[in-house]
Amino acid sequence: MKVLRGYGIYLFSISLLWAFWLQLSAGPPGPSLPKKETPWFLSAESALQVSKYTIVDTRSFVHRLKNKVPGSKTISWEDLSRTDAPHKGELLELKLVRKKINELGIKQNENIFVLGDGNSGWGEEGRIVWSLREAGFHESYWVDGGYSAYEKEIQRKPNAKVKENKVTSLAIPENKTNQSSAVQKEEILKGLSSKQFQILDTREPREFSGATPYGETRGGHIPGAKSLFYQELFDAKGNIKSKAEVELYLKQLGIQKEKPIVAYCTGGVRSAFVVGILRTYGYNAYNYAGSMWEWSNDPKLPLETGN
Repeated sequence: MKVLRGYGIYLFSISLLWAFWLQLSAGPPGPSLPKKETPWFLSAESALQVSKYTIVDTRSFVHRLKNKVPGSKTISWEDLSRTDAPHKGELLELKLVRKKINELGIKQNENIFVLGDGNSGWGEEGRIVWSLREAGFHESYWVDGGYSAYEKEIQRKPNAKVKENKVTSLAIPENKTNQSSAVQKEEILKGLSSKQFQILDTREPREFSGATPYGETRGGHIPGAKSLFYQELFDAKGNIKSKAEVELYLKQLGIQKEKPIVAYCTGGVRSAFVVGILRTYGYNAYNYAGSMWEWSNDPKLPLETGN
């Protein structure tokens, strides 16, 4: 009995030492690797292969008035965001986002296709899809090329939506538990010294250098950030560049695929668009929704200027 008791004490001591070592050796907590996700955007041709879907039109009022999409729902990214300083740009509470979308007559298990202005816009369609996915609307996608690509495909196949089609939905992961692709300023600040994140500034180069054309309190960029203007991810035809092209571009910026990426802009719109592209292409990317409206408002948070 004494032998067994001594052996038990030995095993218990070893387990305590092992647990202590794991705590010491563990790095700072951070976003986990993304599970396999569906694409965040689809070509118009692919979208119209689905027989049942709801269109959410996030274009400007003038564009919607000029070219109406029958049966579409309308909402703007601002409708789902906070407007109070210094939290302007942050996503509303998720229950409020769900309520607003449900009030449009949209349920969480529906296929949702978001129409925007493509490369002539600000990436609003990406922000809407990001907001919807954060709130649990997992089958949300934006249409690559925006309204013009969608309309062109409708004209090419005028009966595309009403014809019989075997595709009724898009394949989504078996585990539907919502995985957030959001990051907060506290996490970014904590990870600056250890370079936990690769930080992408998706604004115009002039903003990166210090200009404040869109209401930032201070100019500059988050220390260590690399400039990746979101328009660089469009090809000459106004479509999103291929995976190979985007990977090459990011590699030239020194971005590693296996390391977490944080993207930001002024209010989390352009950055959400970039995050959707990166996640579609297999990157571990997160959107900082508060972005420069929030970061620049706090004088304690560091900023760098220049190129």
